[in-house]
Amino acid sequence: MCLETSDFLQADDINKVFRVVEAVSLGFVTDEQIENYLGLNSGSRQGRYYRLAAEKIGLIINSENNASLTTTGQLFINSSLNDRAILAQNLIASLPVFAQVISYFRTNSPISINQLNTYFLSIYPGEASTASRRFSTFMNYIRYLGLPIQQ
Repeated sequence: MCLETSDFLQADDINKVFRVVEAVSLGFVTDEQIENYLGLNSGSRQGRYYRLAAEKIGLIINSENNASLTTTGQLFINSSLNDRAILAQNLIASLPVFAQVISYFRTNSPISINQLNTYFLSIYPGEASTASRRFSTFMNYIRYLGLPIQQ
């Protein structure tokens, strides 16, 4: 599988990604509105990162800076917290990056954080300086998925 840099999420706080779904359901649909809803202030850049993550996960769609919920996003917003977590874990695990990493875990477990970092650097298609920033965000998702990492 050939990964692209756009396959690697830039939104580092998973709970804020889920709050994007909440924001969109309440009518906050532009990157700027989403960013304001999340309490961030970066001239819409962070709002875009979080919106893109919710979009990649499949909870919203976006057209010309106007986000709306997908059917899955509607299901998410109407679910209990426990059901949301299960749905979110399944959606994240199905993303190309995480599907590939889960496959790596199955054949190489147990994995140390250093091994995972080396593997991450080997699959990240962008610059090494960017990869180190993306690894931190990537690890937040790995922890959310509950994948076992040895220290």
